[in-house]
Amino acid sequence: MHAQIKASPDTVAENIRAVVDALAGAGINIEAISPDFDPPHVRVLVEHDVFDAAIDALQNASLEPTIVRCAELVRMPNKPTALKLAMDAIEGQGHTLESILVLASRGNDTLVSFGIAGVFEGSWDEAAADDLRDVIEAAVNDLQ
Repeated sequence: MHAQIKASPDTVAENIRAVVDALAGAGINIEAISPDFDPPHVRVLVEHDVFDAAIDALQNASLEPTIVRCAELVRMPNKPTALKLAMDAIEGQGHTLESILVLASRGNDTLVSFGIAGVFEGSWDEAAADDLRDVIEAAVNDLQ
């Protein structure tokens, strides 16, 4: 499991540098980082087991994380239309897409983390996350 964290007091470039510096200083691996849909905010993806340490590191750097989303990575084919189909599937389930973090390709596949507004806040609902991941994977399955 992973967690998306939003933190951003300055410009996008300054925020990315501050987040990278804070997490590197704490020895926390960044799985993915990207500007948020709402600049100058920045999204960063970390493993769930280092979440508390990541929050502490960001707070110690005066970044004050504002939004946290539990996130499960979805393995998708690295092909045209895959991301569109996944987004359509999420929205077709009545969810609002808030962020997308794409990790480096793994051969023919890519790992993607979707931040969904209002979902999984406060606690990790593994069954709901698994159900949504299954819907996304089914939507892109024919592209394999």
